[in-house]
Amino acid sequence: MARLILFFLFLFLAAVSDLKSRNIPDWMPCLIAVSGLLPPGQLHIAGLLVCLPLFIAGITAGGIGGGDIKLTAACGVVLGFDRAFTGLFLALCLLAVWHRMRMEAGRIRGKKRENGKRQAYPLVPFLWIGMLVSVRSAGVM
Repeated sequence: MARLILFFLFLFLAAVSDLKSRNIPDWMPCLIAVSGLLPPGQLHIAGLLVCLPLFIAGITAGGIGGGDIKLTAACGVVLGFDRAFTGLFLALCLLAVWHRMRMEAGRIRGKKRENGKRQAYPLVPFLWIGMLVSVRSAGVM
């Protein structure tokens, strides 16, 4: 239980950093991964594969930062592939809903988006919520 509390505390700090500066310090994913070593924890090496969809999307389409990819990999190492993948899926669904709400709010207010301008959002706050729901639904916390 203590390792999950630390995990979510560190992930929350990364979310705050992502919200404030759109930057995740390099030491933050390491700290999150190390939190998985606390008893009764074990590292789930297969959980590293959770970041693969973000990595491929970052290479092909862009718009996804390296910090988001590293942080997702760290979540996979701590939570395991299944829970981390579920958390990532939930996070991306929440992000899509947030984006749609922002687009509709802009349309209602009459704001037009500039052609070719891409909308950027911090991913880690959504990742924090997705991982929390994934762990809670698994009955771990």
